[in-house]
Amino acid sequence: MWVQHEAPPGYYHPWWAVLGGILPLLLLAVLIGLVVWVALRLTREGSLRPGGPQWAGPARGGPDAALEHLRYRYARGEVGRDEFFRMSQDLGAPISMPPPPVPMSEEPGS
Repeated sequence: MWVQHEAPPGYYHPWWAVLGGILPLLLLAVLIGLVVWVALRLTREGSLRPGGPQWAGPARGGPDAALEHLRYRYARGEVGRDEFFRMSQDLGAPISMPPPPVPMSEEPGS
């Protein structure tokens, strides 16, 4: 028949020693991971940059609806070139104003 033996007082199972060594390391790794995740999350949103949170364009890299609308208006001819570049810069587009186009002469041989 199967007989169970009582452990003497003060005796611990060997697995308690293993868990006692691994468990604090696991908790420390989880804590460090959480701190790194929070730090990355805050710096991505701009909260830790000098000057506090700043609007840096569309969220998550999607197209900015206002700039897209302005581009369509420019393509349809509703907005002039100079006004397009001025409005683009006002909306935060990373566009610098290029030099005006060189007019083509009417006669190609002159």
